[in-house]
Amino acid sequence: MVMITSGDFTLKINRKDSFIPYPDFSSGKLVQIKSFYMDKYPVTNAQFKKFIDATDYESDDPVNFLKHWKNGAYPDGLANYPIVYVSLEDARAYAVWAGKRLPTEAEWQYAAQGSDDRFWPWGTEFDSTYCNVGLDKLTSVETYFKGQSPFGVMDLVGNVWQLTNDVYDNGSHYFIIMRGGSYYHPTSSWWYVKGGPQPLDQSQFLLRVSQGFERNATVGFRCVVDAE
Repeated sequence: MVMITSGDFTLKINRKDSFIPYPDFSSGKLVQIKSFYMDKYPVTNAQFKKFIDATDYESDDPVNFLKHWKNGAYPDGLANYPIVYVSLEDARAYAVWAGKRLPTEAEWQYAAQGSDDRFWPWGTEFDSTYCNVGLDKLTSVETYFKGQSPFGVMDLVGNVWQLTNDVYDNGSHYFIIMRGGSYYHPTSSWWYVKGGPQPLDQSQFLLRVSQGFERNATVGFRCVVDAE
């Protein structure tokens, strides 16, 4: 884990869709962040396997749970790839076992952005050599070492969407807030979630229907621990 020092920053979110009502942060909101530690990388298959082996964890809704694994094991060569096909409950269960928790949306953005208004973890300009873009497949969490944030957090954009602990209630549905974008870039319909690496001022909703619905090949997570 890496230390994220306390500080003030402007939480600024520019949503590209408007069909789901959401509080307006386009003008920015000053947020005070207390010090915390964040996983340097997204949780990997190998780390999640240790959790499964230690706890015999089973979901009460097993649909699509670890769909890419076979006979309780991840495929060869994917130990250091982000864990996917997990729900919010799965991620929270792992975090509790590890003595951690999921980050809030504000914590995730602050760890990725620092106190300035940069659009990408590494700076203001996009660089395709700093993250997973255009490969149409997952990569190891350590592949893009140049894409680190000001605090040294890695693999924040373009590999997998990352779950936060924030669940938004718009009065009729619940939505998990995700950040970062993923390797998959759909092109056939504008109804699909926008793919590819996403700027740090972009957030995305994941509709809460069921755990099985939430589990897919493009969503993972990382954890944090309070420092104070």
